[in-house]
Amino acid sequence: MRICTYSVERLLTNASGFFFARDQHLFLVSSRHVLMDEPSRHFPERLEIEVHSDPNDLGCSCIFLYRCIVMARSCGAKGWTRLVPSMWH
Repeated sequence: MRICTYSVERLLTNASGFFFARDQHLFLVSSRHVLMDEPSRHFPERLEIEVHSDPNDLGCSCIFLYRCIVMARSCGAKGWTRLVPSMWH
């Protein structure tokens, strides 16, 4: 799937990722630097995730928009990004 990150209306990155399901949870997997990168001060405000919506027609897709909330563990060695749905179409 395609993942784009934005700051206000400015496109920051155009990347890829995939979904991973475990138990009742669905995870978006991508490179960490796509979602957050402290050295380059890359902290996008929102993501657009484009997914195929018709298995028989790969030209059909839906775009989901997410507002980003970044949280980091106190040790600073690892972090995670929590996505909060804001709207979709």
